[in-house]
Amino acid sequence: MHLLEEIKKYFIYLSELGIDFFPFNENLNKFLKNNNYLSINNIERIKNSLLTCKKCTLHRIRKQPIWGGGNEEAQLMIISEYPDRDEDFYGRPFAGSSEEILKKMLSAIKLRMEDFFITHAVKCKTPGGRPPESDEILACKSYLLNQIKLLNPKLILAFGFTPPKMFFENNPAFSSIRGNFIKIKDSIVLFTYHPNYIIKNPIVKRLIWEDLQKFRKFYEEIFQNF
Repeated sequence: MHLLEEIKKYFIYLSELGIDFFPFNENLNKFLKNNNYLSINNIERIKNSLLTCKKCTLHRIRKQPIWGGGNEEAQLMIISEYPDRDEDFYGRPFAGSSEEILKKMLSAIKLRMEDFFITHAVKCKTPGGRPPESDEILACKSYLLNQIKLLNPKLILAFGFTPPKMFFENNPAFSSIRGNFIKIKDSIVLFTYHPNYIIKNPIVKRLIWEDLQKFRKFYEEIFQNF
């Protein structure tokens, strides 16, 4: 990755000198693709687009849109629902008290937050913490799907009722997909309840634990060489 960053800096340097044409051949094209340089470039463009996004009215109340946090090279991803007040303030998913809850949950299946790239389905907080509306979900859909495409995680853990709405047009009942592994493009997704949902409905704690155990078992099957 260090070499790619140096190449990127060199291209920027040439551009600042007024050179706007770079000789390009098939060997260079293969090198950039094999080293994920083009994906890195696209990720930066999406990040910049998100920072100034005004596709829905949530931009009026947010402090900042949240791209995500963690390891962008990880093969594991967590998709949460939408930022709460703490996450909006700190600019990262699972900030505040929810961070400790997630750490404990992952620790129970011998994983860490650092093993994942963590993001939200909807990137901006909602008024009063209400669930996102359909137009807000649609506005963020391309951001999430492009994140998945470019970061290319093998296994995704999706928390809550919002992520399924990004993937399914027919809006299936949550109970029909919860705890099941579903292949979406090149990734496999496990949907389960959001950790914060335990506060309102303690009974789901057992269901989340069952799903996390499934996730760990499948993780071991996929990454058996780890």
